[in-house]
Amino acid sequence: MKKTVLMLLVVGTAASLTACGTTVAGHAVESAGDSPGSVVPAGLDVGTYPTTMRAVPPSSRDRGWIVEGNRMGDALIQVSDVDPRLKIGGIALRSYPVLDGLNLSKRVPDETAAAFSTNKMRVGMTTTRGDKMDDPTVALRVGLYRFDTPDSATQALAAVEKGTGSQRRIVGIDGVFATEFKPGTVDSYRAEGPFVINISGTAPTTGEAAGLVSKAYAREVPEVRRFSPTPTASIQSLPGDDNGILARTLYEADPPISETEIANSYFDLYGLLLRIEDISDADMYRAAGIDAVGQGKTVVYRTRNEAAASGFLAARRSHSTPTAEPVPAPAGLATVRCAHYSDDGTFGCSGQVGRYVFTLSTDSLLDAQQAAAAQYTILAKNP
Repeated sequence: MKKTVLMLLVVGTAASLTACGTTVAGHAVESAGDSPGSVVPAGLDVGTYPTTMRAVPPSSRDRGWIVEGNRMGDALIQVSDVDPRLKIGGIALRSYPVLDGLNLSKRVPDETAAAFSTNKMRVGMTTTRGDKMDDPTVALRVGLYRFDTPDSATQALAAVEKGTGSQRRIVGIDGVFATEFKPGTVDSYRAEGPFVINISGTAPTTGEAAGLVSKAYAREVPEVRRFSPTPTASIQSLPGDDNGILARTLYEADPPISETEIANSYFDLYGLLLRIEDISDADMYRAAGIDAVGQGKTVVYRTRNEAAASGFLAARRSHSTPTAEPVPAPAGLATVRCAHYSDDGTFGCSGQVGRYVFTLSTDSLLDAQQAAAAQYTILAKNP
């Protein structure tokens, strides 16, 4: 099964390799820029992939709301600041935007999803972490859900209370509506401007879970109040790209339905830190000076400079992946490494050109090699 763009960010694909892969046959090289890293072998096999930056269209209505959802990430706390045990999660636990519809019901209870939909929720942005990925002892999800007006948010909250208040035990937390979703899990809501904040905490006891939730609100409410939401009428004017970071990726033409809201999007460093699996790795990303990430079929990171990119790629590769075995990378691309993952049979590649680092993953070795060659060429032509 193909490693999706979601998993690409979680595991980092071949970026975890430390060994050099062997190479396939190559040709003479031609210069594509001043940097030694921007030399492209002539005759490089890119298959049917493009080798130029793609045109990113202006934001459609839905894509505009996805851009706004990524902006809303700046109004979310890192849950590890609430409790240092809450380190593991990120994109694998849906730390990315969600629109109304099927995927919303995977973030919130069915009654809440119905209440949000009825009151025309536009986009949500969530972050989730726990002490481990599966069956955590402690965990916290913080969600921020956007409506057109404060009145709509208040009405949505009232609908949530009406739909769930009689079905679950009410938990007393000042200033919020909170219920015991199941033993040891407290699910809570608060309206703040055009947003409904949803915080869900899990712990061995209801009291401990309520304590996590209460501490999270103390940090989250000020962040929401500082955030300036984009007016509904201006959503489609939000930029479809950030200085070409998305245009430099390969286009994801057919994402799984569960990932339509993360395919072909961009976000900043803070959005990246919400997505990484282990927040303990945050310094690796900060040290590289990453200021933008483009996520298509490939993921492209823009770092501070070429030296920072080199250090970042080396740091990622130092995080070993036991299931990764080196396989041939495209000839002549000194920074590119590829791997085969025995756990799911996929193939991944990673590399660097100038200040950019990229990762990708796909079903076959040839496709991975061709995609890596095309991605490298795009970055080499556009340093």
